[in-house]
Amino acid sequence: MARYLGIEVTEAQLKGAVLKTAYKTLLLEGVFTVYRPPGPDGLVEATRELASIVQTVLASAGQAGRPAELDGIYAALPGHEASIRAISLPRAVWRRGEKALVAELEGAVPFDIDDAVIDAQVTANGDPVSLLAVAALRDRVRACLAGMTLGGLEPREIGVAPLVLGELAAEIPELAVPGPVLVVYAQESRAEMVVLRSGVPVFARTVTALATDASRTRGLRQSVAAWSATGGGAIEHAYLCGLEASPMSAAVVEATGLPSERVVALPSGAIQLGPSAGDLAFWEAPIAVALAARGLGRARRVDLRKGPLAVAGGAQVLRERAPYLAAAAMAMLAFWGLAMWARYEGLVTERARLQETLRTVTREVFGEPIGDADRAMTLARGEGRGDDVDPMPGADAYDVVGTLSSRINTSIRHDVDQLDVRGEHVQIQGIVDTLADRDRVVASLGNYPCFPEVRPGRVTVNPGDNRQKYTLDIEFRCPGARTDAARSEGSRTRNSGGRSGGGT
Repeated sequence: MARYLGIEVTEAQLKGAVLKTAYKTLLLEGVFTVYRPPGPDGLVEATRELASIVQTVLASAGQAGRPAELDGIYAALPGHEASIRAISLPRAVWRRGEKALVAELEGAVPFDIDDAVIDAQVTANGDPVSLLAVAALRDRVRACLAGMTLGGLEPREIGVAPLVLGELAAEIPELAVPGPVLVVYAQESRAEMVVLRSGVPVFARTVTALATDASRTRGLRQSVAAWSATGGGAIEHAYLCGLEASPMSAAVVEATGLPSERVVALPSGAIQLGPSAGDLAFWEAPIAVALAARGLGRARRVDLRKGPLAVAGGAQVLRERAPYLAAAAMAMLAFWGLAMWARYEGLVTERARLQETLRTVTREVFGEPIGDADRAMTLARGEGRGDDVDPMPGADAYDVVGTLSSRINTSIRHDVDQLDVRGEHVQIQGIVDTLADRDRVVASLGNYPCFPEVRPGRVTVNPGDNRQKYTLDIEFRCPGARTDAARSEGSRTRNSGGRSGGGT
């Protein structure tokens, strides 16, 4: 939730609008008009009075005895204090920025371009790029900025009234149609006019000295003719607002040629009126409301606070946003703390799981649960106890193959058809020429210490070569090896003898 203040500055008065923004909600909390005495001191005095009114509103809108705060202040000068011109530049030239604008506006504005603040906003992309360029005397902008700052309301941006009026299309769907659509804001015998296409201002001007019906008709007719001269086409709809909108209605109908049902009051669109705002609050100060809506930070718009008048280093923006930045930092710190706590808890849980697994494994291997990983590693290396038995077998399948290769006499023609080594049992299926050769193989293998018993099996004739195919069942246990039953006792029985075979 944020609050923004928009201020329309004219020679006779200041109009302020406080807009509260929330999720998909724009609430106009109040519109305030302060009459301005003439001269620079009059602007300071009027700004102070407006600041006092706004502070009262913020105090009533606060919570827990703490007044609400403004998140941004935006102001606008009347259109007759600036020169607004439609221009087009090649895209490559437009990328050069202000230098290209200076060259294009040189001699086209009614004052020395070196004494002016200039800016522009795009009306149509393409090549060339269509623009509405604005130039205003730097001294005039500086005086306005200085007076408002002394009055306690320093604006973040300074716009130009008719172009700011066109920014309402972002909140009012009726202004975002293909158009062209004319919006007229009439007050103080002056009319701020803007023509929009698809919600984008493409023509803007200020018409002054509209004190009589004839002057209104003449001024509106000339303005519409100027729009038509640009090739913009006929106006399709017209919307009126301001305290002098009613006397301006007939002039708009005559100048545009529209039927009266297409010349209507400006709707408020997505902007809702707060309880303390009057029914005509938006209609009476649309420019101030549009300025306040700048705080939503949408597309680029004309801002005369440029160069030496720009916000120095963004200090004001930082001051305005400091509470929110602090809240964001605290939120980030809190989320970081929660993430670290969750990771710590996960590591603690994983450590507990691994320790339980270690206890289970060591109970099976060493006969006792061990939770210390270092001690478990020491015992696994055989360094923890003198009576620990090396878990490696005394002989394995490779030893069986080596025995067959070394102990069978080379004079015997012997082929191994199948060799199966499982634990303490070895089965051999071999092929020899005669039964005598089989008996010599049995005698040779029986001399191996890890083969305490060699049992010959049945003999058959091998198909194809009529040789003798035999089977041997061998007990595979090295001298002094533990039995399976002894091994199952684990470290409780801890034999000091040899090791059994059986690794495959």
